[in-house]
Amino acid sequence: MVVQSVEELRKRVEEGWKLARDRKGFKMRGPGGRWERVSRELEQEAARLYAQQRAERGRWPSACDELLREKEDECLDRLNECSNTYAPLLLKSMKLIALLDVLFDALAQGRLKGLPAMPKEVEALRAYVKPKADKLWGEMYKALKEKKGLDDNLLKEAIINAEL
Repeated sequence: MVVQSVEELRKRVEEGWKLARDRKGFKMRGPGGRWERVSRELEQEAARLYAQQRAERGRWPSACDELLREKEDECLDRLNECSNTYAPLLLKSMKLIALLDVLFDALAQGRLKGLPAMPKEVEALRAYVKPKADKLWGEMYKALKEKKGLDDNLLKEAIINAEL
């Protein structure tokens, strides 16, 4: 059986079902040990609940939970809006992807003071969001590559500094 609705997903989590992630997406294990797959349309909500369950277990620091949750929500909403390659890519989505990339890099290099270098939440978020963002970034860059003197870093800087 496949979990098809957000309400059903949340209800099962409240009932004690545990979310797990594999190469096909998310699945849930019930109290009786039965596994059920989570629909692809629910990946965003499943990712939030999965991160919440893992944080509740207390396995790693969660000093930047609020910042990551806010950025994750923004980024996933924007990526869902423009993940269709036939739809025009939005400048706001480009800016959000660039900002998220800068956030990931800063966390990975330990440049954000008071935060751990790379908490597990960031790794989970990066594993989920980064491939989608990289694909979109590649499409945008390919479309703009014809312009003379344009490189990846200049494009990223211009997008981040753009007033929207």
